[in-house]
Amino acid sequence: MRCSFPALGRHLVFLLAGIAVLVICLPGSARAQNFADNSKWELGGHYATLDLPSQCNTSTNCATVDNGLGANLTYNFSSWLGIDSEMNFFGANGDPSTANTGGRTTEGLFGMRLGPTTRRWGLYSVVRPGFVNFSSVLGQSQGGSTLQSVAAMADIPEFTARLGYQAAASSSPLAVLGLTHATDFAFNYGEAVEYRPTKHAALRFDIGDTIVTYRGAAAGLPLHQHNFQISEAIVIRF
Repeated sequence: MRCSFPALGRHLVFLLAGIAVLVICLPGSARAQNFADNSKWELGGHYATLDLPSQCNTSTNCATVDNGLGANLTYNFSSWLGIDSEMNFFGANGDPSTANTGGRTTEGLFGMRLGPTTRRWGLYSVVRPGFVNFSSVLGQSQGGSTLQSVAAMADIPEFTARLGYQAAASSSPLAVLGLTHATDFAFNYGEAVEYRPTKHAALRFDIGDTIVTYRGAAAGLPLHQHNFQISEAIVIRF
């Protein structure tokens, strides 16, 4: 698993700054409140970074950091166990499309979190299967399609329509490839830390590994790819 230390440092700075703002802005009575930890639902928005493989000039197997936004929803069965889910949206990073990745990325994760909590802090392990969708990956183009009428099946003179295109002359093998979308299975596991300055507000920091299972190997990319992922969220608890 590749770790992007500059990206990790940036996330830690954002998280510490958010904690400082909440602590400074909250009234003293709110900070000293001895609230009960009985919230069942948690809803938040977050900034996320996902380290995805891409096509590069120096190597056929390297990574690009994708930055995006997302939302997370959690239901707590108890102070130890909960259902944890999130959706993330990453814009196109400008890298050329490959047979496995390309374009905008949508990620959905749905699973469990387990770990101890106090009134102020929570430390969880998360295990969440899900999916990763790429909007523009390279796919084999057939160069056209043939439509056959139902009448032809009844020995009536056949009517055939063909939709085709003329590809531009090119020496590149990618000239016969078109762009399509692809959805692959993903499995995320890692750790989450949560700080609760009040009963109904929290800051959450996630760090983990997202394994994407591609449909096949191409351009040197492995079938199972480990991807470093981190995010920080502002959470409303109720």
